[in-house]
Amino acid sequence: MNKLILALGVSALSPLALAKPVIVTSIKPVSMVVAAIAGDKADIEQIVSSTASPHDFAMRPSDLKKIINADTVVWVGESLERFLEKPLENAGKEESSIEWLALDGMALHNFAKEHHHDEDEEDHDHEGHDDHDHNHEGHDHHVADGNHEEHEGHEGHHHDGVDPHVWLSPDNVKVLAKAVTARLVSLDSANAGYYQDNLAAFEKGLSAKDAEIRKALNKVSKVPYIVFHDGYSYFEQHYGLSHAGEITVSPERKPGAKKVAEIRHEIQENKVQCVFSEPQFSPAIVKTLLEGSDVKTAPLDPLGSKVKMGTNAYFSFLDNLSGQFLSCLG
Repeated sequence: MNKLILALGVSALSPLALAKPVIVTSIKPVSMVVAAIAGDKADIEQIVSSTASPHDFAMRPSDLKKIINADTVVWVGESLERFLEKPLENAGKEESSIEWLALDGMALHNFAKEHHHDEDEEDHDHEGHDDHDHNHEGHDHHVADGNHEEHEGHEGHHHDGVDPHVWLSPDNVKVLAKAVTARLVSLDSANAGYYQDNLAAFEKGLSAKDAEIRKALNKVSKVPYIVFHDGYSYFEQHYGLSHAGEITVSPERKPGAKKVAEIRHEIQENKVQCVFSEPQFSPAIVKTLLEGSDVKTAPLDPLGSKVKMGTNAYFSFLDNLSGQFLSCLG
């Protein structure tokens, strides 16, 4: 009888003993970094699909359930994923979450405090935008102190705060990788060595990949180009690229005649070699701008929507993005 009770007890406990930590992530670039550390010892559940927009995302009941059941939620921060603020607070997960922008050691860029919109760009909607549209000139570097009150006024798409595209900086990615490792070690101490080994391998691999990409991009560092929206400053400054401007128009409609004329003048004046589009936007806008010119165009995917998930996903993402730059600038 006692043996039966013992057997039943072990049977009841075994699912708990075998349960992996559940890490809920906001967007795919976050998942890439978590996957590098977690390997097959933790389950990753991503909230925003690779084809959805983190900016206009609406939480579903299934997403709320993920947050409630998560051991840890890893997100970029409220200036990108404002939709996560209240759910994290309501689920009591705010303190246990990892907010990338607020981690010690982050080197962040600020958007300019003032935005000057062309009349063609005012009052537009960004439905379907898989990132967001930024109008800013210059970047101020600062270290995150966790205080992001300056981001109020996020409605209306005026980003008078931190640039949230931190996954485009290998240096900032290392900061998140260390934070994720520490959290997984605390959640699953039995596999501490596994996570720490993964971190060491990731850092070594990232340093090698970073050097490889720097060498390749150095050959095109002086070639001027225009991006669809100004969301690449971390990558551009890290690798010393020559960003000459951005289109920053609503993805739903073509730019007006005045805006087209301005950008065409900019292209000629700066001897722009390439105008980048993004997979999430209609290429018709770029075609309109380049009509009658021999300026090249190619897509840039800032979210790595086609990158296969796995421990090397972030390396593949860097390869893809640098390859997209090289294909058009080389």
